[in-house]
Amino acid sequence: MDHEMNTEGIFGARVAGIGSPEVKAARDMLSGRGRGDDGLFICEGLWAAGKLLSRGIRIKSVFFDSEHFVPGSAEDGEFGQLRALVSAAEEAYAVSPKACSRISDRDGADVCFITAEMPRTAPEEIKLSDNMLAMVLDGQEQPGNIGAILRSLDAAGGSFAAVTNRRVKLTHPRLIRASLGSAFMMPVLDMPIGDLIDWLSANSFRIVLTDLSATRNFCDISPNGRIAVVAGNEHTGISPRWRELPSAEPVIIPMLGSVESLNVGFASTLVAYNIGLRQRGLMR
Repeated sequence: MDHEMNTEGIFGARVAGIGSPEVKAARDMLSGRGRGDDGLFICEGLWAAGKLLSRGIRIKSVFFDSEHFVPGSAEDGEFGQLRALVSAAEEAYAVSPKACSRISDRDGADVCFITAEMPRTAPEEIKLSDNMLAMVLDGQEQPGNIGAILRSLDAAGGSFAAVTNRRVKLTHPRLIRASLGSAFMMPVLDMPIGDLIDWLSANSFRIVLTDLSATRNFCDISPNGRIAVVAGNEHTGISPRWRELPSAEPVIIPMLGSVESLNVGFASTLVAYNIGLRQRGLMR
């Protein structure tokens, strides 16, 4: 039976068949049905290799297409990346193209899958500086939105993100894919709302609220200092607790057409870039 195969493949990896428990576990993780509470996440593709290795993240396992990684087929750079991954991984499996298709949840399966441990960040590990941009994700429910916001924050030069009233696993495969690695490369705090507000206040963060009831244009806020932008739930917006803060700065993105608001991911991107670029003197 093919799930009992464990002969040695390229770089000393074990050979795992399409029906093996290892392939099934990877498939369940990528579909969102499998593990995640244990802090493991899965990436589809070699794009994550350099990021994971550069940050020293624990790599649990690597699955790769044994028919792709053969001399004359794979590029030399891919061989080097795979060799580094296999060397760093606790487990490595050579699998067939059909097994890759079984693991993947989309058309056109990739040739490599990596499971790794999500880094955890404590508040005291955040490196504070005079000018900082952070994004608070309050009660958001769509993993794709969360991943896209983390990606935009990273691209805009943000320092860290904070998640409160969390409703989605930070290891969710759609979140990981949408973030393009920012979910595990950027520090992300996961805190109760009261503790997060206390920590931000104690460290002199200005609280900027993206709020449809605000009257102040988001372009009019000062970019100076430590700023935490709060982006709320896709349907109900930010929690009332934020509006109770006397120092909070509510802002709105003007809507010039018939719609009332932007997708929270697009809105967060606009606000993050507006602040991030001005903090660095790249935009007035």
